[in-house]
Amino acid sequence: MPLILPLLALLILLAQPAQAEPQLRMATLEYPPYSSEHLPDGGSIVALARRAFAVRGHSLQIDFMPWARVRMGLRNRSYQGALALWPQEVKEEGLLASRPLFYSELGLFVRNDHPLPFNQLQELRGQTLGIVRGYGSPQHILEAGLSLEEAVDDISNLRKLKARRFDMVLLEHIVGNHLINNDEQLRGTLRWHGNVLERIPLLVGFLPPKAGEPDWSKVFEQGLRDLHSSGEYMQILREHNR
Repeated sequence: MPLILPLLALLILLAQPAQAEPQLRMATLEYPPYSSEHLPDGGSIVALARRAFAVRGHSLQIDFMPWARVRMGLRNRSYQGALALWPQEVKEEGLLASRPLFYSELGLFVRNDHPLPFNQLQELRGQTLGIVRGYGSPQHILEAGLSLEEAVDDISNLRKLKARRFDMVLLEHIVGNHLINNDEQLRGTLRWHGNVLERIPLLVGFLPPKAGEPDWSKVFEQGLRDLHSSGEYMQILREHNR
């Protein structure tokens, strides 16, 4: 009899389901070198996000998809957040913004044989500008009197630019250079214009937690502090944004 009660207690304990770690899923898009399923560790910001959560004891699942699906996933709460986002996108989706992880130079890419010199963007009024549908592009650029044409992603815009479908593409310096240098058809035909129209902070955005849910934005911030203290933060950026 003395052994029966402890055995019963052990069996009851083993029969109870273990407390599962809260599932953390985030969405991103093809946005090299910051995020891409074709890059080591998923790109610089994906690598930062994974490490920031890992040092706080959490694993992170990241799904890559077109931007329209990222927004849909956030709105139906299939994901706890998304990366890498511009401030306008964070605002539009009602997300909690992380600290800026990186500052990106936004400007124009043009064909080598069509350089389009200008001092003020309004001087190009009437020219056709390729943008990506749904991106939170700065209003002062959208309202500069240019003819806007939308595409589903950056690489499509660059290919249309090469094919003379329009005159220039709105794109970040590092992103455009990465895409052009890794595409045999584009390499040597397109270039960065040189004028920086805006410096864009790149953020991670989190859904505000419901009652009983973890505040992942705070966990992420704590993880980033750990990475800064160890020096790993800058090491990740140097490895991926070359």
